[in-house]
Amino acid sequence: MSESGRARPDSSRTTDPAPGSPDAAGPAADAEETAAPQPSVWARIGHDLLHPGIGQLVVAVILCLSTFAVVSQIRSRAEDDPFSGMRRADLVTMLDNLSTSSRQLDSELAELRDTQRELQSGADSQQAARKQAASRLSQLQVLLGTVPVQGPGITLVIKDPDAKVTSDMLLDAVEELRDAGAEAICLNGRVRVVASTWFASGADSVLASGTPISRPITIQAIGDPHSLEEGARFRGGLVSQVESAQSGATVQITQKQQIRIDAVAASAPMSHATPVR
Repeated sequence: MSESGRARPDSSRTTDPAPGSPDAAGPAADAEETAAPQPSVWARIGHDLLHPGIGQLVVAVILCLSTFAVVSQIRSRAEDDPFSGMRRADLVTMLDNLSTSSRQLDSELAELRDTQRELQSGADSQQAARKQAASRLSQLQVLLGTVPVQGPGITLVIKDPDAKVTSDMLLDAVEELRDAGAEAICLNGRVRVVASTWFASGADSVLASGTPISRPITIQAIGDPHSLEEGARFRGGLVSQVESAQSGATVQITQKQQIRIDAVAASAPMSHATPVR
């Protein structure tokens, strides 16, 4: 038989792969990989939280620093605000005092403008100048305490049986009355309080410019009665300090439409300061 007559293998016939070979396991493996469960969203989030990347760490640090800066700024503003812890009544009292001071300044400004117009008009300018000079002299005499004065105001009587009221408390009281618009102040009808008045503690009493202030202490203040009393009763002010548990004293305030202060202060000559011309 010739070679051409020999039986040739059928190339179109497929042979089954041997068991255990990779080709035999291919379709099954692909099916298993396709059917393998994918990790859930929460699982991926948990994995990212447990194993954060560098970018995530940088973002977290920036957020922490920004939050800290915002909180610090808010706290700083709250601490710097002097009115955040005040009561509504105290804020209303402060507003009333500011309104009274504003009205006084507006009145003084109007008077100065009227004087300016009179002096610039040329008519009776000398008379207007003399009138203005006399008014200014009267104001200076009141401020210096060299003349008796009268007007509306309040009288404060401080009863201090244990002698706990100090010179610092009296100084604070004077400053608070001035802030409330007091134009003249007198202690016990003897000491006229002016810019040069000083306070100190003596052996048995408080000294005001060297004069002993006996107890009970009486303070006369001329000004708007309502504003003066509200200024004295302001929280943390005169009444709060004097009537605290540490001092045990009491304060009685009386508004009056007419108070007369006869005590005057001795004018001391200026040794160093001279007017600039």
